[in-house]
Amino acid sequence: MSAKKQKIPADWKSLVTKLYLLRPIHTKGDYNRAVHIVDMLAGRTDLNKDQADYLESLSVLIEAYENEHNNFDTDQYPIETLKFLLDENGLNGSDLGRLLGYRELGSKILNGVRSLSKRHIKILAEHFSVEPGLFL
Repeated sequence: MSAKKQKIPADWKSLVTKLYLLRPIHTKGDYNRAVHIVDMLAGRTDLNKDQADYLESLSVLIEAYENEHNNFDTDQYPIETLKFLLDENGLNGSDLGRLLGYRELGSKILNGVRSLSKRHIKILAEHFSVEPGLFL
C-alpha cells in the first residue's frame, strides 16, 4: 500500500498510541521508525490539525536526535563525510560500491581515484537521508 493511500489515525490519542508514542528518541531503531512515520505523513496534503501537530512534534524529536548523534562537521571534505556515514552505518567500501552499482567503485571513491558523480550523490543522499550538499 502506498504511503499516500495509507490510512492514518485521525485524532491525537490514536496517533500517539498506534503510530509512535511521542517520547525522546534514544536508539537508532526508534529513530528509523520515527523517520519512516514522518516520511509517510510529510507529503500528504490532507492532514487534519491533530495529524499536522503530530507530524511537527515527531519532526522536532527527530531533529533533536540528529543534533545529538550526528556529530559530523558539514564543512569536512565530502569523502570524510562519506567515510563517517559509512562507519556510522556499519558499511565498508564494498558496500558503498554495491550501493552505487559497481563493487570496486567504492574503494576507488574512498581512495580519491574516482570522484562522486551527480548520480552517486543522489543515491547517497537518499540512502543516508542527508542533504546532497554534504557531498559537494
